[in-house]
Amino acid sequence: MTSTRRTTRRLAIVGLVAAATLSTPMVAPALATPPGSNGRISFMRPDDNFHWQVWTANPDLTHQHQVTSGGFDNGWATWSPDGTRLAFESTRIAPEANGDLKEIYVMRPDGTQITQVTHIGGYSDEPSWAPDASLLAFASDGADYPHSAGIYLVRPDGTGMRRILALPTDDPRARWLEAPRISPDGRHVAYTYYRGGKDTPHKYAGEVSALYVADIDGGHPRRLTPWGTTTGDADWSPDGTQLTFETNGTHLGNFASVMVIGADGSGSHALTTDLFTGIGYFNGNGKQQPLFISSSYDPVWSPDGTTILFSHGSYDSTGGATGLQVIHPDGSGQEWVSDVRLEEHQVDWGTAPLE
Repeated sequence: MTSTRRTTRRLAIVGLVAAATLSTPMVAPALATPPGSNGRISFMRPDDNFHWQVWTANPDLTHQHQVTSGGFDNGWATWSPDGTRLAFESTRIAPEANGDLKEIYVMRPDGTQITQVTHIGGYSDEPSWAPDASLLAFASDGADYPHSAGIYLVRPDGTGMRRILALPTDDPRARWLEAPRISPDGRHVAYTYYRGGKDTPHKYAGEVSALYVADIDGGHPRRLTPWGTTTGDADWSPDGTQLTFETNGTHLGNFASVMVIGADGSGSHALTTDLFTGIGYFNGNGKQQPLFISSSYDPVWSPDGTTILFSHGSYDSTGGATGLQVIHPDGSGQEWVSDVRLEEHQVDWGTAPLE
């Protein structure tokens, strides 16, 4: 599920594996969401025809169920707060568009009662729920990039859609606003702001990004991370005091890693240490150079706030795979959730009862 407007690390990782082995104003009510019980998770995984599909499972990847199917991509499923619905993005309306035409949908966790929420006719992705399930936030080009691109809110029944954040017109490098997540009290939205240009210390000329937080109506946007860290895909802690996010670092030798930052922008620190070493298979003397890549991304908090779940890939010149790992917010206890890794990406952790 790719876009010509931005580059995502999670799909770049899949490519590395293949190379190595092969207009009514709405404001969500300010209701605090207390920590919940840890339930089932959702994630996306490629099917036998190389289309992305949504799966659900227990957090240890037992009792897995594939809940979408078809000759198109489905992904980025997020649980409603009560665990009774999943919001997701899909290319089903136009599979031939090569991922550039996606809409937002809602379904039951068993894959039934699929309802199309957006009818934009453009590129819409990464939905997330308000704490009372009254709203979905998502990113979209509004079918008129860049003029209508930004972060949108919509009710799960498809009514009342409005844009709350637009690409800044005073920034010629502005490229995309992505991955909105509504805070547990419903007052704020975190998102990633992508820019083109040369903002990193070593004058990297590609796309860079920073983590932002704004009021739920789009007011008072503020940047939490520096541009050089190239951040993405944040998730709020259940108590709303912290965010976990991925970062691509600023220099060779630092691939995608999981970090935590205070909601006020303080106390940013890395939880995982991930590396990219060995460029190519041979060094300057013609001797074989080992290739090793370690990458952690798409982090989410457990409903009870004690654990962070994320995708992790480890690859070398002989192969590798992506699976799911967990880590505590203090950086301890990093481990795989299962010995079987079948390319699990874009995870979310809900409260639906375990099986």
